[in-house]
Formats: sequence, structure tokens, C-alpha cells
Amino acid sequence: MELRNDQNARALRAQVDEDLLERFVSENRRFILRCASRVCGRFVTESDDAYEVALVAFWEAVRAFDGTGDFNGFAALVIRRRLLDHFDRSARRSREVSIGSSMTWDDAEDAPAGMLREVQQKLAQEDKGRDVRDEIAALGGVLNAYGFSFFDLAEASPKAEKTKRCCARAVNWMLELAERVLTMRRTRSLPVSAIVKALELARKLIERHRRYIIAATEILDGDYPKLSEYMDYIKKERTL
Repeated sequence: MELRNDQNARALRAQVDEDLLERFVSENRRFILRCASRVCGRFVTESDDAYEVALVAFWEAVRAFDGTGDFNGFAALVIRRRLLDHFDRSARRSREVSIGSSMTWDDAEDAPAGMLREVQQKLAQEDKGRDVRDEIAALGGVLNAYGFSFFDLAEASPKAEKTKRCCARAVNWMLELAERVLTMRRTRSLPVSAIVKALELARKLIERHRRYIIAATEILDGDYPKLSEYMDYIKKERTL
């Protein structure tokens, strides 16, 4: 009972204390992983998309908790609902896409904002399309090591202008030092806490767009000249 009350109290304090909120989330990462694993019916790691969804859901649970009942039970329920919603959306949007075939999307919502829509148009041009396909194939192998694919960027891409600028700042911060990119590749994870602290950005925003920031960093630091063209807004952010 004492442990539960302490968890409840910390969740309530974390609502008004950003530093405590970050520590509280970090301290509960194993709990979040357990909840995600139960919902998925398999062992979930921090590199899984399911963990990202569960992590954001935990943040939402902290914000929404009113002190009634058991916080852990409430958080587990929120995580379960968010994951089930995520799986439902993914099932509706999923489709078989072959890198070697012509790629199409039924509507704009099925493609990441900006980049994939332009990729689709470029693929209509045979010569240029072949170059882009080759880059997508190469990048796909890189992103798979992080636990997601090129086409998973649809949900991870920023839509609002303010969010795009925040993501651009995060990507440029990563690119400032080669060691940061090398560490990301070695650990297969984005240094979320370091980005949040250095740029004073909302942790939830960085967590939510983790995959996009990783992909953009890999594109701009790698040999992807065609895909890099779709990242001009990130390059321009460096001069602002």
C-alpha cells in the first residue's frame, strides 16, 4: 500500500515538475516494457515501435492521472488502449510494397508528410525513380537495424510547421558532432535525454518523432543524394 501511494504521489508531482517527470518516466521504463510485452504477447525491447507507443502513453497517463485509484493500473490501461489503437491503425494502413515494383499510395495520409509524396512523384520518372529506389533499399537496411522500416516513417513524420522545426533542430544537433552519430549507430538508439537537455525541447515530442529524427540523421550523414533533397528544410534551419 505504501509503495502504491508513493507511486501515486510521484505521478501527481510529476505533472507540475518537468525534471521529476523525466526521472519518473526513466525509473518506470521496465514497467512500460512489461506492459507493452503483455499487450503484444511477446518480449518487447526499447528498439521496438511498440515501446515508443507505450512510452508516449505513459506520459499521457501521468498527465491525465487525477489521484484516484492505483496509478500503475491506470497507466497500464492507457498503454494497452494506445497500443491496441496503434495496431488497429497499422492493420488498416498496411500493404505489401515491393522495392522493385512501382510504389503507389492511395491517399496522402498513407505517405509521410512531404518526403514520400515527392518520392512517389519521382518514381514515375524511370531513370530518377531507379536512383531513388536504390537509395530507399539501402536506407531500408540501415533503418531495420533500429527496429523500423522506411515506410514506418508515415506515422513518425512531423506535420505541423513548429514540430518540423523542432525535429530539424534535433537532427542538426546530431549532425554537429560525428561522435553523436557514431554513438547512435553503435547503440541503435537516439540520445533523447541529451537532445531534450541541449535544445530545451519537449521530451514527448522527441520520443514521438524518434524514428523520423533517426532516419533524417542517417540520410543527411550518409550517401543518399536523392533522398537528401527532401531534407532541405532541415539544412535551412541551420542558418536561422
